[in-house]
Amino acid sequence: MQKENTITEVIQALLDADKAFPASLLYAFSDLEPRECQQLHDIWEQIPLQRRRALLEDLNEMAERDNLMLFEEVGRIALEDSDDQVKISAIDLLFEAADTRLLPRFLYLLSESGNNEVRAAAANALGPFVYLGEFDRIHSTLLKRVENALLKSYNEDESELVRRRALESLGYSSREEVPALLRAASARPEEGWLESALFAMGKSADEQWEDIVLSHLNDENLPVRLQAVHAAGELAIEEARATLLRALEREFDNTELRREAVWALSQIGGEGVEKAFERLLERLDDDEDIDLVEEAMDVLTFTEDKEIFSLMDLGLDEDLESSLDKESKFGLADEEEGWESRGYDPEEWAAYTSDEDYDLDLDDEEDIDDYGYEDDDEI
Repeated sequence: MQKENTITEVIQALLDADKAFPASLLYAFSDLEPRECQQLHDIWEQIPLQRRRALLEDLNEMAERDNLMLFEEVGRIALEDSDDQVKISAIDLLFEAADTRLLPRFLYLLSESGNNEVRAAAANALGPFVYLGEFDRIHSTLLKRVENALLKSYNEDESELVRRRALESLGYSSREEVPALLRAASARPEEGWLESALFAMGKSADEQWEDIVLSHLNDENLPVRLQAVHAAGELAIEEARATLLRALEREFDNTELRREAVWALSQIGGEGVEKAFERLLERLDDDEDIDLVEEAMDVLTFTEDKEIFSLMDLGLDEDLESSLDKESKFGLADEEEGWESRGYDPEEWAAYTSDEDYDLDLDDEEDIDDYGYEDDDEI
């Protein structure tokens, strides 16, 4: 069947409210051509609301399972939907796009949407752009605009969820205001704020947060503890190694903790980690867990090689060595790996920020005019 016929069949199926939408047609939404995008755009609001919601959910699930499925074009269309739940799903679908042409819409939704969950999702989606801006991957004026918008939301938004998401997205920022915000959030009595602070600290590549992260590695609250474990891995805190190794041995049945500890230890490396992974493999019988540990062992090899390399006297001046170290923590030491390689994990960020925090209270919102930046503002 020709692709043109396929999109025609897809549109007919979308508009047929009397029949269930065939799952086999979902693949046709991947990597749409401009003409197909226009056809879908023209009939989008005619699709029944529940079907639009279900379609976006299905496409997000497919994208998580198969990174070769590219649904960004559908996400761009759905981002203009009148329904808040569809908007949120569209933001999720566009999370890895890292396209500055999306910034005007994200910034608009952050400041103007009347729905807390939409604003929170927009704040979350701006995090990758802060990351890119720190390494000159987007124009400095765009970075400043994003950071200012996030700081404004953190300081002024009525929703705690939005403020927390704004703080998390500022984790990568080197703005002088950010450390004080993270420290204040970590000292608040609400555990949600502590989670957000630890999440952002892990993104910062800043050693000043090591003591706070270490102090929560055995926190009684599991979500807080998981964030601390992950942050310890992000920051490659060697002092966390013994605690995490004990967790693998003594708390094997805690699946979430075990998986986070495996990931963190693969980033930290050092004495005893490889042997601990080998013992762990002998105890596991779940294929997913086995694959996770085997992947961690591959990462560990890279981590250990990097440690050996760092011990060599290469005669680098201190400024260059510091720069390389920071880029390595952010995952940008090797240009070919791309911005998403190590420091920024879209799946991890999306999983953390799309959990049960959301409790939708949907209100329709009027469409807005499209607007954009000049070409030289793109990545």
